[in-house]
Amino acid sequence: MLPLQGLKVIELGDGVAIGYCGALLRACGAEVVKIETPETGDMVRALPPFSPNAPFPESSGLYAFLSAGKLSCTIDVQKERGARLVRDLASSADVMLEALGPAEADRVGLDHSSLKQLNPGLVVTSLSWFGRTGHRRDWRGSDAVAQALAGFIYPIGPPDGPPIIPGGYQAQITAGVTAFLATMAALIGTLEGDEGVSIDQSIVEAQLAYYEASVGKSEYKAAPDGAERIGPNRFKPTYPQTIYPTSDGWLGITALTPAQWRSCCELVGAVHLYDDPRFSDSFLRCNNAEELDAELIPLFMEKPASFWFHEGQARRVPFALVPTMQELATLDHFVARDVMSQFSHPGIGAFSAPGIPWKLSETPLQKGGRSPSLGQHTEEVLGERLDLSGSTIATLTKEQIVWLPGDAQ
Repeated sequence: MLPLQGLKVIELGDGVAIGYCGALLRACGAEVVKIETPETGDMVRALPPFSPNAPFPESSGLYAFLSAGKLSCTIDVQKERGARLVRDLASSADVMLEALGPAEADRVGLDHSSLKQLNPGLVVTSLSWFGRTGHRRDWRGSDAVAQALAGFIYPIGPPDGPPIIPGGYQAQITAGVTAFLATMAALIGTLEGDEGVSIDQSIVEAQLAYYEASVGKSEYKAAPDGAERIGPNRFKPTYPQTIYPTSDGWLGITALTPAQWRSCCELVGAVHLYDDPRFSDSFLRCNNAEELDAELIPLFMEKPASFWFHEGQARRVPFALVPTMQELATLDHFVARDVMSQFSHPGIGAFSAPGIPWKLSETPLQKGGRSPSLGQHTEEVLGERLDLSGSTIATLTKEQIVWLPGDAQ
C-alpha cells in the first residue's frame, strides 16, 4: 500500500511550484485531479524543453515531468458554474492546492474560508509569489525575482559585473517541497481530529532559507559580509570551493579544513602550498584566490577529472565530477540507487528524468508515470466524482464551462 493511498487532492492553478507539490503527493499515492484552463491548460505547458513530436499544448517535457499520474480536467473557474464545479470537487477532497493568486481565489470563492463551509476538514495550501498578505500580495513574480529579493543572486558573478541569474526553477521547486511539508503536517493534525487549515506559502519566502547564514553574518557582524561579490565560484570566507578544468572536463573542488587542504596539496604534488603563508587558512586562500588558482589550475589540467575524483575520495577530500546533462543518467551512483525514472506523455513519448528524491523502506513510491493530455480525464472526473450525466457534461461543454479534447471552440 502506498503511504498516501486514498488521499484525494485537487490541484488548481498554474506554475512549477504547485505542480511539484502535487507531484510529491501523487508519488506518495494520492489521487491528484489537476484543474486546467480550457484549450490552453497550465502555463507550464508553454515552458521548455519541448518535443518536436507534438504541437502545443502537448509538447512540454517539464509539464510531462510534473504531471505524471495526475488526472487532467479542464474547467473555466472564471465562470460561476465552473467555480461551483470545483467547489463540488473540493467538498469531498482532503487537500486543495491552489495557485490562482490571493485576490483571484477570493473573488471566485475558492479560498479557504469559502471552501471550509463545504468541507471543514479540507487542507487548503495556497502558493503565490509573495503570500496572501502584505504590500506585494498581488504582484506577479518569477524564479529570478524570488532569488533576487531573497539575496540569493547578489553574490554570484564577477566583482565588476552584474549579478548572475542561475536560471531554472529552483525557487519554485523549493516552494513546492516546502508546501508539501506543510501540507503533510496539516494532514497529521486532521488525523488527530483537527479541522482543516489554510497554508499560506510564499515562493519568495521559501527562497529566503538559502540565505539565512549570510543574513545572520550581516546582522550580527560575526564574520565578513557574505554578500560581497568577489568572482565566479568564490564565496567568502571559504576557498577553494570552486570548479577547476581538468584534461577532459570539470571538477568540483572543496578543500576547506586543514586536513582537506593538506591532502589536496599532497595529491597534486604541491606540498609547498600548504606551508605558504598566503594560503594557510580558508580566509587567506579566499583573499588570495587569484594567486591560488594560478598555482592549482595547471596541476589539475594534467590529468582527467575521474582520476582526481577517485584519488580525492580516497584521501577524504570532497572532489566531485561535474557531469554534462547527457551524462547524468549513467552516473554509477545514480544507477545503483535507481535515481532516474521513466516518464511518458501521449504526444512526447518516453523519456528519463530524476524521480522523487527519497525512498521509504516499507511503502514504495510511484516512480515516473504517464502524464495526461489536456482535458483527458474531464468526463471521467465530472461523471464519476460529481455524478454528472453525459447530457449535463455536453451542456457544460456547449456553454464553454468545461472543455473536452477535440472540441472546436
